[in-house]
Amino acid sequence: MMNIARQKNKQNINMLEGSPVRLVMMFSVPLIFSNIFQQLYYITDAVIVGNFIGIGALAAVNSCSWITWLLNAVARDLSNTLSILASYSVGENDREKLKVIVGNACTITVSMAVVLTVLAEYYLDEIFQLFQVQEDIIRMTGDYFSIVLLGIPLVLIYNVAAALLRASGNSRITFYAVSVSTAINVALDILFIVVFGWGVKGGALATVIAQFAAMLVALVPLWKSSMFTWEFSYWKLDGKLMKQVISLWIPMFVNSAVISVGGSFVSRNVNAIGPFFTAGISSATKIFTLMESLVMAIQTGLSVFIGQNLGAEKHERVRKGQHQIVLLSLALSVILNVIVQGLAPQLVNVFLSKTDTLYGETLHVAVAYVRVLTLGMFIMAPMYLYRIAIQTLGHVKYPMYAGFLQLAARIFSVLALPPLMGEYAYYIATILAWLVTLPVVVIPYCNYMNQLCREKRRASTADSKHT
Repeated sequence: MMNIARQKNKQNINMLEGSPVRLVMMFSVPLIFSNIFQQLYYITDAVIVGNFIGIGALAAVNSCSWITWLLNAVARDLSNTLSILASYSVGENDREKLKVIVGNACTITVSMAVVLTVLAEYYLDEIFQLFQVQEDIIRMTGDYFSIVLLGIPLVLIYNVAAALLRASGNSRITFYAVSVSTAINVALDILFIVVFGWGVKGGALATVIAQFAAMLVALVPLWKSSMFTWEFSYWKLDGKLMKQVISLWIPMFVNSAVISVGGSFVSRNVNAIGPFFTAGISSATKIFTLMESLVMAIQTGLSVFIGQNLGAEKHERVRKGQHQIVLLSLALSVILNVIVQGLAPQLVNVFLSKTDTLYGETLHVAVAYVRVLTLGMFIMAPMYLYRIAIQTLGHVKYPMYAGFLQLAARIFSVLALPPLMGEYAYYIATILAWLVTLPVVVIPYCNYMNQLCREKRRASTADSKHT
């Protein structure tokens, strides 16, 4: 039987043979470009909002960003869970199980999309109170989020569809979807905000339309693939599979929820300082997220590599690939630091209007924050890669434990450190969160991976003696 990872579809990459670094990077390059395009959209959006509406509007659309982060995390964690399970089936060459995973994924995604959209829209006012959105920007914040939250189903469906395709080795669809949606988003931003003067509502509407386009681009190839079927028996929730999904997804979701609580706590305190601080943090975050997206693309490729090779029981190959990819990420961190540390003022300045009365204070915050965050990449990059590795191994409880440590680190940084460090206490909160997570995911990964390799060697030795 032809291996699923070796189908004639040239878009699928077989992760079971060849150099791990080369394969992961081949898989990740389309994701890297798609992430870059997506982040360039966010940057363009912020530039348009900050320059054509004002710094107050920039603060408004980012004042509750941790809520959208959590909603995106729900989509990401669900898609990662399904991708991990699907990649196992690809490695095992189990076509029937793969169809069950895809069918159940459709049922789960649609149900979750409806529930999350209703809850988010219903509790919108309570969300604004939680984040202490200031009175001078609360109207714009409401205008923006009441529309953006309507895109929750689109984001969920896109993420899951793209993740299932990635599990079979197809990362190009993500690139196509993001490229199309980014082009649409930027064009509509200019049309709705600059030409029509619709303000933050125009930006929100452009985002939702672009999300719809991305969803369609990912859905069509999934529908056409051999993984997908309209047969109800595959869509009916499978008890055994649901237990696997829940055992993987719930700890991931708890981890994301706890991280979001910590980030929300920091954001709440940032908002309380004033719009200039919120806008400065937001501008720096836009730059840093572009760099972070590079690591996240490699992280996704690594997860598929590990999943397929675990399914094929190639444990030594997993360990070798993990080590090489971590070293690659550290080299990337060096390059990005060389660029950003010197060009920080020029990079963040593109978001700000020099004629705005808040310009000077906002620029100072943005430059300081992006420089600090970029130094933190030396902690963030290996942490992300070991975290996805231990999750793909199926031991998702450790990232969940780390999530609670991250919460404590963020709260400690914001409450205890300002008298000692001033504004830098807010800047290092995220880095402290990464730092406490690193050993919690590295040590268990090494222990479990060594155990799997020893068991595989013992089994091989026993087989050779019998023969």
